[in-house]
Amino acid sequence: MNPGQLLAALLLELGAGAFILRGDTSTAFFLGFLGSHASASALFALTLYPVLPARWRETRVATLALCFSLSFFLPFLGLVTLLIALLAARLFPVGDGRGPWVEPALPELHMATLRRARGLRGLSLRPLLSDVRLPAGLRSRALNALSTMPLRVGGGLLRRLLADPVEDLRLVAYGMLDGSEKSLRGRIAAQTEALDAGRADGAPRAAGLRALAELNFELAYQGLVQGDLRSHALQQALRHAEAGLALAPPDAGLLFLRGRIHAARADPGAARADFTRAAALGLPAARVQPQLAELAFAERDWPAVRAAMAPVAALLAAPRSAALASFWHHQGPFR
Repeated sequence: MNPGQLLAALLLELGAGAFILRGDTSTAFFLGFLGSHASASALFALTLYPVLPARWRETRVATLALCFSLSFFLPFLGLVTLLIALLAARLFPVGDGRGPWVEPALPELHMATLRRARGLRGLSLRPLLSDVRLPAGLRSRALNALSTMPLRVGGGLLRRLLADPVEDLRLVAYGMLDGSEKSLRGRIAAQTEALDAGRADGAPRAAGLRALAELNFELAYQGLVQGDLRSHALQQALRHAEAGLALAPPDAGLLFLRGRIHAARADPGAARADFTRAAALGLPAARVQPQLAELAFAERDWPAVRAAMAPVAALLAAPRSAALASFWHHQGPFR
């Protein structure tokens, strides 16, 4: 720092102060104050610049403009503030923040990575995601594995993760739920618009109503809506399903869908009637019987569960479903 320049800047600033103390409000005195103060600010900025830390001097014009502005727009106080800042920078130096930090390249997504993520499916994801004491990396891998599963399987876990202490897990869980809900609502809006714009009757309109019933049911089935929103989604699904059945001849698939809607709304009698009628219209027993068994299970009617699952074991190819059917056929509670 040049002591002569600093002294000159201080004298010019004192001179500007003298203009103020005179109390003269004439234009000449104001211009004198302004000139003396601006000169002091400029000289102080030039004096201070060479002794600033190196990282502050990377942009010469911007740094000089900042020093001048602080001194000029904060008379007297700006000089003191800059001197304090300089003293603090000298006494408490910090790194430039660029030493050990580098920007890593984005990883490529290989099929091997996907296979490793899917490998976690052999484990129980619930304890991995629920135990906050586990490493965040392991829980992130479990969340990645969960993302490959149907949302109806992991929706409950994702909702619990919204209150997780790890922010990254919260954000990913929220993104998965929000993205799925927005996608379904977008499809509902598009289907509604197409149905309203069309003039078709009979089977074509019934197909559109069935699609709307399925989409609204999916909102509740996948756990994307809760409480009143879930009730509203199921009500809309039921309304569209009934409108579709009123337009077209009895449709086993639509009856099956309406039965599932009734079951979700805790109306087992109506659900059982729809499932039975769908089976009579030719819907495969492998689809109907598990639904009837689920209704009986909710009512704690164990013999009815066993009776419903008895013909299923030979019809199901999925190992876990076949094992469940075998359990109820050969054992079950209170055998």
